[in-house]
Amino acid sequence: MEEKTIFIRCSKQTNDLLEKIRKVEMPHRSRNSEIIYLIHKEAERLGISADVEEPVEEVVGYDANGSPTVEVSKTEEVKSGLGGLAEKVRQGNLR
Repeated sequence: MEEKTIFIRCSKQTNDLLEKIRKVEMPHRSRNSEIIYLIHKEAERLGISADVEEPVEEVVGYDANGSPTVEVSKTEEVKSGLGGLAEKVRQGNLR
């Protein structure tokens, strides 16, 4: 697992709140560990996952040599406005 660094500047009030939360929830945790714990706890509450989704390759046709042509999509995105309309026209499914 690759580790990243988070540096947080905050007000004295926010710092004091963190200290009070840390002392109530897990007094043996470091300040960094408590911040990480709170991030994971909030993500779980919101139903958010950091799992990376693998791109999916879909065969959309074949080229002149008979080789499959693929389209890679990471996730289904909701497209609106002119971008969504242009995408529908390109895919040929404008209704």
